[in-house]
Amino acid sequence: MRLVNRLLALIVSLALVAGAVVIVVDVVAVLTGHRPIAVDWLAVYRWGSHMTWASGEVRLICVLLAVVGLALLGMELKPRRPARLRTDSDNPATDAAYTRRCVRQTVRDAVTDVDGVDDADVTIRRRHLRVHAKSIAREAVPAASLRDSVTQAARSRLDALQLHRPPKVTVRISAKAH
Repeated sequence: MRLVNRLLALIVSLALVAGAVVIVVDVVAVLTGHRPIAVDWLAVYRWGSHMTWASGEVRLICVLLAVVGLALLGMELKPRRPARLRTDSDNPATDAAYTRRCVRQTVRDAVTDVDGVDDADVTIRRRHLRVHAKSIAREAVPAASLRDSVTQAARSRLDALQLHRPPKVTVRISAKAH
């Protein structure tokens, strides 16, 4: 979400800068005795002076602005993924945590140490840890028999990390391609 926030902030700031430049250019043009260059402000003023709050155009603009505002608010209120996974500590003054990358790599190392596993991809979400292990076996049946071993290795490594809220482990095993 940080990337989306940064992009939205960039777009809004560029729009504000562009609007400010247009206003400055038009004010300078009017002060020097010329017509406005970018926006005909008199036409906008005349249009606005003939509109009422009950007119369809004004209501449509208000509804569009409200929808955009609610969409932005909804994106901001959506909880972010935690950057760190807190650990349990006996001392309440201690704030210890692991990074997501560290937990992912640690679980991946534990899973790849299981006999019969060639490689593994580990992803961490808010409450789930997904392991996709690739088996050395070429058939699906021997690969599926690894599920318990891989699940046990991932869970034991997570238990060793003593996370405050350990994620639920989901394991998928795939056989090596022919």
